[in-house]
Amino acid sequence: MTRIPVELKDCTARAQASVMDAKKVLEILDNDLWMSSVIASFRSDEQLGDSNSPWLELASRGPTEPFRLAVHPQVEVAGSNLTLAAKLIDSRSGALLADKSYRGCRDNLRVLVHALADDIVNVLTGQIGISQSRIVFSSEAAKAKEIFVMDYDGTNIRQLTSNSSLNLTPTWSPDGLSVATTSYQSGGPDIVLIDAVSGKPAFHYNKAELQTAPAWSPDGKSLAFSSSHEGNSEIYVMTVSTKKVQRLTIHPSVDSSPSWSPTGRELVFTSDRLGRPQLFVMEAEGGNLRRLTYYGDYNDSPAWSPRGDKIAYVSRVEGLFNILTIDVTGENVSQLTTSGSNEDPCWSPDGNRLVFSSLRNSQRDLYSMEWNGENLRRLTHRGTCASPSWSNNVRPEATRDCK
Repeated sequence: MTRIPVELKDCTARAQASVMDAKKVLEILDNDLWMSSVIASFRSDEQLGDSNSPWLELASRGPTEPFRLAVHPQVEVAGSNLTLAAKLIDSRSGALLADKSYRGCRDNLRVLVHALADDIVNVLTGQIGISQSRIVFSSEAAKAKEIFVMDYDGTNIRQLTSNSSLNLTPTWSPDGLSVATTSYQSGGPDIVLIDAVSGKPAFHYNKAELQTAPAWSPDGKSLAFSSSHEGNSEIYVMTVSTKKVQRLTIHPSVDSSPSWSPTGRELVFTSDRLGRPQLFVMEAEGGNLRRLTYYGDYNDSPAWSPRGDKIAYVSRVEGLFNILTIDVTGENVSQLTTSGSNEDPCWSPDGNRLVFSSLRNSQRDLYSMEWNGENLRRLTHRGTCASPSWSNNVRPEATRDCK
């Protein structure tokens, strides 16, 4: 994927804004644009001879004037209020492409810069960015498994649940307002919906036996999940507003880990009906079943790309778990990871990146990488992180409010 080169000019500090405020703007914006996977952002103070500067590669294979676009940011502080402004300018013609302004609290500087980065991505590519998205995951806390949420880049981690129980496999609702999870807080493994801001339970679905691996439909009206309340593990779909449940699979083997296609018309899931876990695809009503994976004897945890073309999954390769992708046609299998034991893949909302958990050096933490395995970033340093879910690029208004 060819990145668009964008130069970041020095950030101007105005009124009560400090040099540190301006520095933070550039640092956050630089990281946001690079993590977009579509923009190569470079600081004005980078030197031509700096071998660590990634823009040299672009300059060597691109036009003689690689910097065609420039961002001119400025930050202004008045008491607890902050204004962030930026102009996007064509460096060659001097034409103004966009003039953006954002207002909020000084404590929410990072959120405002995320919004600016997403607007730059949108202006230059027409795509929706990922900087305002968040990642929810499960991690140990006081001998329990609680749900945590953080910004997409691993910053601003906060604990969402505090029920001193097991809370597993969290997943975002499409509107970013709720998180569905498998929770033992009432004794059994039930499907629980929690408010994404307060962490309070808003919905509870309990049956005998196991309910796990909830997955929201793209329209947010339904939850697919696996349940063993009628015997062995099968795939079900529940209408959230009515709690009406429909069984989709009927087989004596274990069916689990459903994931929706971006159209909502199909589901991919894991089944050991052939003796070993493999991936299968079916229509959202349960019909037209087809086998997807043939490579490897252990394939699990499928995640359908928002672009609709690929499915990421976990495969056991030479005794270790790794992240692979496969086209929805069953062709072009590609292994993305080669180090550690890697599980729980989940796509960014634009389909350009994946987040996953990895056990490396006796620590299980979250990492993200581009869709082809490049540009790996470590996101957490807790050592017990698993089951990440990447939100759409939305934020509840409560996350922007002044404290």
